[in-house]
Parts: sequence; C-alpha cells; structure tokens
Amino acid sequence: MSSNVASHARSRIARIALASLVLTLAACAANPPAASHAYVDPIGLFPMAAYDQDVDHWIDPSSAGYDTPFLSPAEQRAHWAAYLARYFGTAERDPSPWNPAFIANRLYGDGGSDIVDLQLRRIGSYDNAGKVGRGIGYGQNFRPHTSRWLDDIERNMNLQQFGQAPRYTPAARAIATDALLVRELPTMDPSFFSHRLAGQGYPFDNLQISSVRPGTPLYVLGQSADGAWDYVQTPDVQGWVASNGVGFVDDAFISTWSHRGSDGWAVVTAASTPVRDDSATFRFNATAGTLLPLAHAQLAHTQSAASNQPLAALVPARDIDGRAVIREARLPNTVAARAPIAATPRHLAMLMKSLIGRPYGWGNMNFYNDCSSELQSIFAAFGVWLPRHSSAQMSAGDMTDLSSDSPAQRLDFLVRNGKPMRTLIYIGGHVMLYLGNTIRDGRAVPLVYQDIWGMRPADNSRRAIIGGSVIFPLLLTIPEDPSLESLAATRIFQVSVLGMPSGAAPPATDENPAS
Repeated sequence: MSSNVASHARSRIARIALASLVLTLAACAANPPAASHAYVDPIGLFPMAAYDQDVDHWIDPSSAGYDTPFLSPAEQRAHWAAYLARYFGTAERDPSPWNPAFIANRLYGDGGSDIVDLQLRRIGSYDNAGKVGRGIGYGQNFRPHTSRWLDDIERNMNLQQFGQAPRYTPAARAIATDALLVRELPTMDPSFFSHRLAGQGYPFDNLQISSVRPGTPLYVLGQSADGAWDYVQTPDVQGWVASNGVGFVDDAFISTWSHRGSDGWAVVTAASTPVRDDSATFRFNATAGTLLPLAHAQLAHTQSAASNQPLAALVPARDIDGRAVIREARLPNTVAARAPIAATPRHLAMLMKSLIGRPYGWGNMNFYNDCSSELQSIFAAFGVWLPRHSSAQMSAGDMTDLSSDSPAQRLDFLVRNGKPMRTLIYIGGHVMLYLGNTIRDGRAVPLVYQDIWGMRPADNSRRAIIGGSVIFPLLLTIPEDPSLESLAATRIFQVSVLGMPSGAAPPATDENPAS
C-alpha cells in the first residue's frame, strides 16, 4: 500500500467538505435568517414518576404462564447451536473468529482490501480539515480535534500492515481475557459532535463501537506500532481493543475451551459480577451474557436449577508472554446458570430485574448497555444470538415492515399480532422488546422494555432524557409533554418475531453498531 494513500483520501474528503462549505455560505448570504431564536437547552429530564418500573407488576409471578416458554424447546435448541457456531464453529460458513475458513474466505477473500478501506474511511471521518458545523469532532476539552491528534493516531495504526497480502495464520487466534471496549481508532480519547446539538456530545463518543465480554474468541488482524492495541475480529464487530486484555491461543487451548457438548456452558445472568479464580485472584468483571465453559468436574455433576451450589467454570487469563491460560472459578448460582436458561417469563423477569434502571451506555461505554446490547445481553442467556446493530436485529426473526402505516395502525398491529417477549421493534436507530399489552385510559396499548437515551420533539431541538433501561407503554401522545414525538411515529417502524433462526449472518465489519 502506498504511504500516500491515507493522506490522499483525507485530502479528497477535505476538498469535498470545503466545496460544501462554500455552497452553504453562499446559500446563507442569499437567505439570511429572519431573526434569532431563543436558546433551547438540548438536555432535559423526562419525568418517569407515572411509569411503574416494578417488573413483577408487568410479568406477574402468579400468572399461569410464568414458567411456560415463549420460545419452543426446538427453537431454542436451534438458536443455541447457531450461537455456539458463531463463537466456536469450524464449518465452512460458521462466522467464528477461530474458524480458518471464515478468516481466509470472508475476511481475507478479497485480498484484505476491505480492511484497508475501512481503516482509511475511519481516519477520514475524524479529520476536521475543511469541516464546519455538525461535522466537527470535539475532544473531552470541548475543543475541535487537531490534525496533530489524528496524525499521531494514524502513525500508531501502522496502516502499511493492512496493505500487505494477508493470509490466515493460527497464531493470530486469541481470546478476551478481560472485558474490552472496541474502538474505531486505537485511542481512548473520545470524539464528540457539538454538545449544543440535540442527541450529540456526551455520552455519544463516535469512536466507541461496542464491547467484548471475557472469554470471547478473537482473531488479531493487526497491532498498533506502540503495542498497546490489537485490531481484532470478534463474533460481532471489528475494531481496536487494548492488547493487555488479549491472550493468544493454540490448538490445545481451543480444544479444552470449546470442544464440548452444548450442555457444557455457564452464562452470567447478573448485570455485572466480579470473577475471581480458585486462587482468589481477581480476573475480570463479567457482564450479563458472558459465556464460560463448565469445568470438567462440573460437567459430570448434574445440578438442579434450585441448587445453591456454585458453578465451577473455566476462565481465561493472560500470562506474562501474552498467551492465554486457563484457570477455574466458582460462580454463585445467584449470578450464573447452566446455559442456556429456559426462555420463560420467569427467567426474562429475572434478567430484567438485574438490568432495569442501569445507566444508558452508548456503544457499551463504561460497560453499560445501549438499546441493542441490552437485548443481546438478555437473549444471550437464552442461547439466542442477536446482531449488534439495532437495525440488523430485525434479521433475527420474521420481520414485518409497518413504516407506511400510521402510528395508530402500528400500535393496533402490535396489540393484535405482537408475540409477547419474542417480538423486537425497530424504529430507526433504536430497538425495543414487546412485553405484551396494558390498559391505558381504557384502551389496550403495547408495553415495551427498552434501554433508551431519550425522546425528541418533531423539530429535533432537544432530548427529554430517560437515560437507561425502562418499562414503558407505546403511546400516540406523551401526556407529560405532548410536543414529544411518539415512539410509534418515527419514519421507520418494523417488528420482528423470533422463531427458528435464519441463516447465519456475517459479523459486522463496517457500520458502528452503537445505538
């Protein structure tokens, strides 16, 4: 790859931005604003007092169907098999980072040019040269990022490594030995658009893609010049992670870790729990959905769901040479269970009680969830893999597009046809889980669970912040503030009902999935 490729790409972007600026200034000169408007604070708090957040009031423990699965055993088994294949599969089409066929044919099949192009696009998108207004990226000090800031990052990326003819190598297989944030560029510096823009500024760090749970298979595609960052493919996304949380694996490690039956796994059901190995050494905090193999002794021990005994699980650690080694840990039954757990209202309520009310985390910032990762965390415990991006989650089930319907028709469709606890709702940049119906002002309305930042008025001038995971009815009008747009009145409105899994979709490599 030519050393001038990146600079040419950035210069081209700058020229386009400069041309756009000239046109914008000309238009403003021809049509000056009639008058200035009063400042509108883009941040306010939505009053939640009228919305009951007691999970038991909405998923009644005394109901006859509390232990009746909302996914059939056959559906759940099929999803679980697809989930394990995505993480550890070796069949030709299994999109696992440990699968030679996937790496060679899907990631490297075009000579690796997609990886090069992605790096160049990401660098170009954070170049402030020639940009004005909404396009400028700011640092944590509220000042625009400088060219020096980006140049230093670009040099550390060692772009030349991605232009070399790539090939699959077993030595690049790795595992997350800690919880890891996935970044678009190898830096923990944030990049925000202006905080004066509604829905921008903190917490919307554009560099934050997602997170990786401990024990997740990885494939290392490149390393930063300073050695502090690895560029990896995960089962979900592609991006930069801190190298001190990555341990390289070999065939012996993989055999011990993943060559086991479908009943040989434990899953974390708590929002977050500290994990210490049997020597009392702290290893990591594991969030809901973390998947760990059961230890050999545990495999031979049949444990009932009511047992108070902890689960013995394997945990990954990183040795001084950067290799992954295996330790054992005891996970209390209050924070983990044999995977997958039955997809029943009881277990959904348990997971919701653990997660509800936690702060919203754009792209898993600070290892909190956003809308799509909240549903990922819940359904991972049921053995159901959901894509990381909210729009892609529609592909997980049977999708119906209601975007051409009126808001009232959309809500009526959900009331009549929604399948509680297995229906996902996508409204453009946001996804929710349909729980069932509730009565509001004498009428049945859909009830949803969602991890949401806030609601907006039609002019998009502000946000009424909720800032976390909540239970909320879908209403045509928001009584506390009628100027806010109904979540049923968005341009896009799609519903997807989970059933038997469709063909495996490839993990994301481009679009930032945080939403």
